[in-house]
Amino acid sequence: MADKQLIKVLLVEDNPEIARLIRDMLRRSPTCTFEVTHHAALKPALEYAASNPIDIVVADLTLPDSEGFPTFFSIRSTVPNVPIIILTGIDDEEMAVQAVREGAQDYLVKSQIDMHILLRAVQYAIERHRIEAALRRATVELEERVNERTAELSLANKELEREIEERIQAQTQLVQAAKMEVIGRLASGVAHEVRNPLAIILQAKEYLEGLVDTKNEEVSSTLQSMTRALTRADTIINGLLDFSRISQLEIKPHSVNELVENSLMLVKHQCDRAHVTVEKKFGESLPPVKADKVKIEQVLVNLLINAIDAMPDGGVIRIETSVSDTVSGKAVCVEIHDSGSGIPQENLAKVFDPFFTTKRVKHGTGLGLSIVKSIMEMHHGSIDIRNRTEGGATVTLLFPL
Repeated sequence: MADKQLIKVLLVEDNPEIARLIRDMLRRSPTCTFEVTHHAALKPALEYAASNPIDIVVADLTLPDSEGFPTFFSIRSTVPNVPIIILTGIDDEEMAVQAVREGAQDYLVKSQIDMHILLRAVQYAIERHRIEAALRRATVELEERVNERTAELSLANKELEREIEERIQAQTQLVQAAKMEVIGRLASGVAHEVRNPLAIILQAKEYLEGLVDTKNEEVSSTLQSMTRALTRADTIINGLLDFSRISQLEIKPHSVNELVENSLMLVKHQCDRAHVTVEKKFGESLPPVKADKVKIEQVLVNLLINAIDAMPDGGVIRIETSVSDTVSGKAVCVEIHDSGSGIPQENLAKVFDPFFTTKRVKHGTGLGLSIVKSIMEMHHGSIDIRNRTEGGATVTLLFPL
């Protein structure tokens, strides 16, 4: 025959006759072996429960050292994971029902107890408590899984958003590249077609200068206007050719700090005339970048002149160089900050478009930043322009290492 299940019972009852009756009934169980520990007061019962394993508590709520609900709450707080059956009299059965609502497994009226009722109540209480505990554990596990899955879905959603953003950027870059290629071919054709007529006009002007009276103020002014117009047209054509031509780069290792210093020397006169102060914060021991010296200085000069033009009443240009971590790896970073008025938000997306300019009155051609971007792309680098929260704009150049 298989061994009977052992059930350890803590009996808390101050009436010795009731306690003996319950102990005898449990001892006669045909299916289980009950090990009963009896205490007549609450304090020693709690001390025993706190340091000994028990399977169930059978307790009267009216004891010499505790009475009513405080008795139940004390037992439950001491052994929160053990089922509790309340012993009650007919006159306080309502209190026992309330204890069941608060978490007791069952209650028994002392005058109505027999062996079958007692055994069934004890076994059912243990089984119900086991099922409830299993349900609680399952609920906790389910909540943990739901939270984990929610976190995974949130991460996946962020990753999806990032991929969508990258695809949008890639598509935008492809569209921009295609547009620039078409514009480049068109610009090259226009430049060559226009250069020949301009050369004829220049020759005609020089021929006329030998025939007319250049001492005549009106004639002289007209010739000067023609010269300025021809010079401006030639500048635009050269810009178009620079923009459209993928020339052979003379790539050599160069110090970014030296390239910046050389470019600052070229714009020193403009800075002094515009009352612009230059502040430098150069990183030390920067690795050299592979670059075409002339073209990168062209980039830097163009950006510095733009910064100067953005501060007609004077200001500060701050240039910083450093090594930065990018998505593609490490890169040497050049940041040019100005304290000007910044760029209108509606124009930020257009600044690299060919022929877009806000400096028509200053004879701007709108090709400078387009050429700058083309040169940076030829070096596999990048350029980014953003407004500063404190005013002005920041241009960031990245040269991959």
